[in-house]
Amino acid sequence: MGIGVAALACVFSVVLLVSARPGFAALVTASLVALLAIVSNAKHESLREPFVFTDLSLFSQLFAHPRLYLPFLSAGKVVAIAIGAALFVAAFIFGPKLPRHSDASLALVVLLSFAAVVRLSSRLDLSLLPESDQRRHGFLSTFVAYLSNGLRPATARLLRSALATGPFARTASRLAGPDVIVIQSESFFDARRLGNSVDSSLLKRFDIACHQSEQYGELTVPAWGANTMRTEFAVLTGLNEAQLGYARFYPYAFVRSQCTTMAAWFKRAGYVTRAIHPYFGDFFGRARVFPLMHFDTFTDIGAFDKAPRAGPHVADAAVADAILEALDTAGDQPAFVMAMTMENHGPLHLEDVNPGEAARYHSQGEDPRWHDLTAYLRHLSNADVMIGRLMQALAQRPRESIVCFYGDHVPALPKIFDSLNQPQLTSDYFIWRSHGTRTEQRTSKPSSKPLSAARLGPALVELVEEMHGVVSAR
Repeated sequence: MGIGVAALACVFSVVLLVSARPGFAALVTASLVALLAIVSNAKHESLREPFVFTDLSLFSQLFAHPRLYLPFLSAGKVVAIAIGAALFVAAFIFGPKLPRHSDASLALVVLLSFAAVVRLSSRLDLSLLPESDQRRHGFLSTFVAYLSNGLRPATARLLRSALATGPFARTASRLAGPDVIVIQSESFFDARRLGNSVDSSLLKRFDIACHQSEQYGELTVPAWGANTMRTEFAVLTGLNEAQLGYARFYPYAFVRSQCTTMAAWFKRAGYVTRAIHPYFGDFFGRARVFPLMHFDTFTDIGAFDKAPRAGPHVADAAVADAILEALDTAGDQPAFVMAMTMENHGPLHLEDVNPGEAARYHSQGEDPRWHDLTAYLRHLSNADVMIGRLMQALAQRPRESIVCFYGDHVPALPKIFDSLNQPQLTSDYFIWRSHGTRTEQRTSKPSSKPLSAARLGPALVELVEEMHGVVSAR
């Protein structure tokens, strides 16, 4: 309670100090809280997580990439925000002004209230589980405490320390090793877990890959429906949420210098390291962060101008082409390629579904409430085709290859999951290995091995070392 009061006093005083208009300052303060609540409710409805402090840094992405965000705000919420903006302008233009001799008193209030926010936030008992903390302390107090604590220099220091001592900080022997391809498939999970209504043959190539894999299973990921970079960061660094502290919500925002990652480990082992993502490089700050994570090159949407689309995004098939091209251009040097697909990124409700298309993927029928499921399964089928194509192409290459394929999170389909009474939390993964010009056929399917995203990268590196009889020093 005290944190919220102090925060409101601070905001009100700052706006009043700048504008000298008490009515305007009161409206801004009240509207700011209302806006945060509206956005938080919309986010929770779609992604089952309330608004957290790092989401503030993503506001610029709202305007740069509106299609990914605005459709999740209802028309009523958009109208409410527009009315609020109009009131801001009116209050500023027509509101009475205070004399400027009160500036010193207002500045003192700003300093005292800010100090109170910092002090009280540091003493609040927080679990860093947003829903749990908000139930205990309220939305505003929790949001402000996360903001105050998360922006302390200690957050970045903790992340740097965790990276410096993480699983990829150990020595890497130089290897004439296999090409290593990591594919983060957008919103991929085995949708057949939703029940018998989903076509059992939907992921037949995925099944073959699992049958031939070194290991496979369900993947516990630190994201639901969105926040891809959390899973991406966990795989690339081998760090779990507990090790990240407040950086867990948007780790890329706190990476400001070169750091140790899986890409760095492969680079020390003599690999050329490449990242591929068929979307804008500024999204989640990848263009800034990937060089710090020791990727030699980063291919973004600029290289996919003429690539085929599947819906609004670049097709998975084009990503497969880019992966194979990256391996070819590496020449005699082994390559580590990290590819992140985009095809199955929502909002799915904006996509077209053709009459009769649903029957190809599920037996729920043509009712509009299954529209998003049909669109999702269409893209999932395309991801399956990509898996098969890569397996076939890699099996023909003379150099051995390892493919680590996983889903970053389940899709943001809360209504579908609720309708089928099938809540989903985990994605899926496999680690598949070719053997030069032939693919080893297993006589029996390997057993499923559940894994966390933070353990997936280390498991992959351990397999590469095992293939070459290498024991790395820690």
